Amino acid sequence: MAAWRVGHWRDRGFAGLVASCLLASGGAAPAAPTIESLPLAAAYGTGVHSYFAGDYQRSYDDLSQAIEAGTLDPRAYYFRGLTALKLGRLDEAEADFSAGAVREAEGTGSWPIARSLERIQGCDRLKLERHRTRARVATLQLDRRRSDLRYLDVERAEADVLRDRRPVVERVPDAANPFNEDVEQVPARRRSPAAPRTEDMPEPVAEPGLDPAAEPKSDDPFGSGAGLGGADAVATEGENVAEQTDGRMEREATEAENSAGQRDGQAELDSLR
Repeated sequence: MAAWRVGHWRDRGFAGLVASCLLASGGAAPAAPTIESLPLAAAYGTGVHSYFAGDYQRSYDDLSQAIEAGTLDPRAYYFRGLTALKLGRLDEAEADFSAGAVREAEGTGSWPIARSLERIQGCDRLKLERHRTRARVATLQLDRRRSDLRYLDVERAEADVLRDRRPVVERVPDAANPFNEDVEQVPARRRSPAAPRTEDMPEPVAEPGLDPAAEPKSDDPFGSGAGLGGADAVATEGENVAEQTDGRMEREATEAENSAGQRDGQAELDSLR
């Protein structure tokens, strides 16, 4: 009796679980048809088995039924294309290969395509692989173009942002702050270059008692007076040359100082600008 009660409650619990699952599935929205759903899986599986059994017309009909029901599995297109090759429908086979390759390249699902095509070899497999390769290359090119367009959009947006200027906000002075007053902008005055200073060359000073303009008393160049006068004249000329040299050096030093002053003035003007 106890065993019967346990089994009875177990059956009731299982029935309640099944009923709740049915209610949940009935209340939810119907899922999109996929190859994993029972009707599509049955149609696809029957078509594949008929292909390997050599019944190509039945395989073509079953695979067409799965495709028309809305399957996204590229294997259904591949096997229907292979079946069309066996039936001599080359155009339909090429179209199915292209459609399946596009769906495979889009990556809308994860299906064991390579494992399903292991038994397909020879010329038929080469034709199928050619379409798969073309679809992959086309997808890569499309992705690259999209990436380039996104990069161009970013560059254009960056240029627009750089062109936008920051708005100038008018400064409102604070009346309570006595130091917050507008300062008049006084333009800097351009300094004129200083004129070079020139000094007069000092006149040579004659020694007392000697008259440089006086003529010698005797015309004899070998006389005693002529010898003394010639020595004094040579000494006086040497002193004059030395004084002229000193004056020239002083003028050069003055000109160098003037040039340095002009450069300093120009540097100050540049800094004020």
